[in-house]
Amino acid sequence: MLLALVPIVILALWYAQQTAHQQQKINEIYNKNQLLILSFNALKSDISALEKAHLNNQLLNNAELQKSIESKWQTTKKRIDFLKSSYPIEKLVAKWQQLQLLTPSEQALEVDYGQLQRQLLAIEQPFQNVLEAKLERQAQQLAQLNQYFLFGLFILIPLLVVISLLVIRRVTRQLSALEEVIWQLGEGRFDTPINLHGSEEFVALGKELDWLREELQRSHKQKETFLRHVSHELKTPLASLTEGNSLLQSGSFGAISSPQQRIINIMDGALTRLATLIDDLLNYSAASHPLAQQQHPFAHIKDELLKHFALQIDESNIELKWRDKSEQTCLPYLPVKLILTQLIGNALQYANSTIEVKYCVVHNDVFIDVKDDGPGIELSEQHKLTQPFYRGKHSENHVGSGLGLAIVSECVKQLKGTIRWQHAKQGCHICIQFPSYGAPTNA
Repeated sequence: MLLALVPIVILALWYAQQTAHQQQKINEIYNKNQLLILSFNALKSDISALEKAHLNNQLLNNAELQKSIESKWQTTKKRIDFLKSSYPIEKLVAKWQQLQLLTPSEQALEVDYGQLQRQLLAIEQPFQNVLEAKLERQAQQLAQLNQYFLFGLFILIPLLVVISLLVIRRVTRQLSALEEVIWQLGEGRFDTPINLHGSEEFVALGKELDWLREELQRSHKQKETFLRHVSHELKTPLASLTEGNSLLQSGSFGAISSPQQRIINIMDGALTRLATLIDDLLNYSAASHPLAQQQHPFAHIKDELLKHFALQIDESNIELKWRDKSEQTCLPYLPVKLILTQLIGNALQYANSTIEVKYCVVHNDVFIDVKDDGPGIELSEQHKLTQPFYRGKHSENHVGSGLGLAIVSECVKQLKGTIRWQHAKQGCHICIQFPSYGAPTNA
């Protein structure tokens, strides 16, 4: 930017200096012309006065008057010499020479003032033209200077624009690279090293971000290890508690009183919630790692989901509609099943009466849409719902761990797909898209 701006600044300073210099010259020429015009007019007045005095002296023949005429004549000759030397231009040389022949140096009596007056009048117009030409030439130089300045701007401003565009393109490219890196970190892709190119500051920022990536990767692995170990460690005592609670409910240890039954029911509900939470933790931990890509027809995955949610659908009186155009298309079994399990499970908690699951393959891309007629998702919450343990404001009265959509997001990453929320007048509409891995295309 400085390389482009410096020539423009230099050009502007040069133009200002030259303009001031030309303006000064114009003022000097104007002042000189005024002085010459005054001298020329004074010369005409002097010759006219000498002519009258000479005529009078021819009648009076006065010696004092003659001396006065001669003194005045010497002054007039100096004025003529001054005018002749001021602009010795070829156009005026001949006329000044003719005028000089009429001005003998010795005796003013021999001067023909009338002819001198006529000759001076003949010089007046060329003399005026010379003065005007001098000003006009200076004005032309000033106009030429303006043209040079505009031509310089015409060359330098496009150059500045081009350099500015190149700088903006470079900055934009660096900002785009930085934005991509931020999205990479935000989506949890910690395996790809960060290497930013550009200015020294930008490269230094890339090193700092790469250090942050390594720290996040280490923290993420520690979190996954912790969740996996804790979940597995909790499975064994949870199974023991569940079995003991079942034995208590069976009455094998004697009759159960009403207070005892209430305590057993509370324990049973707590154990169910704990089991659900542990299953979610295990699913989230599994979804965060490469999943087995066994291929199963969508019809098989659908049948397993119907069996899994059969009791919950019957108890809730919610209608589950399936709109699938190609049930025999094979899909990655485990990630697709986890995605639909979490989405349908969430929809069953929030829907009022209807859940619709749509599946199709278009141009080698798989589309899975899950819609319900529940309270929906606030626009301000959409970008947070895939974060682990985050729960929206409509989930306060519903059971859940806050890991459902985080599991969905991890599975979608495994499939190299995308998850998005579609605008719906009522309820929630979640769209999943991922490559079909060679599945046949359905229009």
